[in-house]
Amino acid sequence: MNTTELTIHHAHGSSDPPFTKLSLDWFGERVRPSAEFSLSFEDDRLVFRSRRQKGALCQPGAEEGQFFEGLWFHDVAELFVSDPITGHYLEVNLSPRGAYWACIFDAPRRRVAEVRSCGAQARGMCREGQWEARVDLPLAWMRSHLHFGLETRFNVTFILDSPSQRFLSVADLGGGDPDFHRPAGFLQWREEGPLANEEAYSMT
Repeated sequence: MNTTELTIHHAHGSSDPPFTKLSLDWFGERVRPSAEFSLSFEDDRLVFRSRRQKGALCQPGAEEGQFFEGLWFHDVAELFVSDPITGHYLEVNLSPRGAYWACIFDAPRRRVAEVRSCGAQARGMCREGQWEARVDLPLAWMRSHLHFGLETRFNVTFILDSPSQRFLSVADLGGGDPDFHRPAGFLQWREEGPLANEEAYSMT
């Protein structure tokens, strides 16, 4: 996907924000059907949604709302969020069933700590021919632990069609073997819609 920024929408009423399609894998090959995602500010949360009009192979034993490591061995959507002050970054894995895993890194693939108690909530629906999942991240936690603000950078990635696995990234992270842990390539973001929560942009 050719872009230099991600859009975070402000949700209106009960309707879901617009989804963005991701149709090319790491190697530039077409992915059918596309993966889809959205990012939105909803009340005091950043909400990451993902979906696809195809069945998924999910991590066995990983159920809705459960914190579960190893989701990347099967189909998964992933959100990366970098800290503009420390250079650390957060990785959030989201299973089509709604299990999730989160961890902070201080360098590519070098873990600082898993994030089990930030107040995140996840849910999902996976059935034959389609899946959809979401995870809600409290903005207060992101501001205090990731200095979330206008200088924050993001990436959205997918691992699909397990067990063969295809790797998709919104940001162009360079060539070579698929590797999502390249925070230098993460994207700026912009807001779309009325400013519903000024605190979302505060660095304090």
